[in-house]
Amino acid sequence: MSEQATATDDKALTEQVGHVLRHIWDPIGLGAEGPADEYDSYVPGLIALVRSTTASEAEILAHLLLIESEMMGLAPASVPATRVARALLGLRDAWRRKPDVLVSQVLSADGLHCLWLFRRPDGLYSYEHAALRHEVDVNGSWSWWAGAGKGRSGLFATTDAAEHDARSVTDWMC
Repeated sequence: MSEQATATDDKALTEQVGHVLRHIWDPIGLGAEGPADEYDSYVPGLIALVRSTTASEAEILAHLLLIESEMMGLAPASVPATRVARALLGLRDAWRRKPDVLVSQVLSADGLHCLWLFRRPDGLYSYEHAALRHEVDVNGSWSWWAGAGKGRSGLFATTDAAEHDARSVTDWMC
């Protein structure tokens, strides 16, 4: 992969992780009116976990709760942080789908279902629905997103068309 492609991937992943932190996590409650870069200092550590093939939901959750308690001085809130950990696991799995480019990620309220919208190299869009799975074995605890058995996406000219179709086949998207 060229240096330019790597820099573009790094920038896009940074934006996706930042989006998750601002729109799902937001532990200090800034909402849409807060500074867009408020949580940027936490992004590099989370990207390292997203890129790790072995980081589990529990490890990402522990990292988020450490940020909340040690760095922000807040009482840790495990429910929103759990949803964020699941969203970050979703980014990890979606990011590996090359050459397609992740356009957006939609997470269910409980964080157990995920929809990824991708742009293909030919300019068309597709989606994939996944369900969060956990496993504990002799090697430790594992978390990953598995196909949810909702069939294959068609190809669409726009992200809106792909998302509209996805909403028609998933029961958790309103």
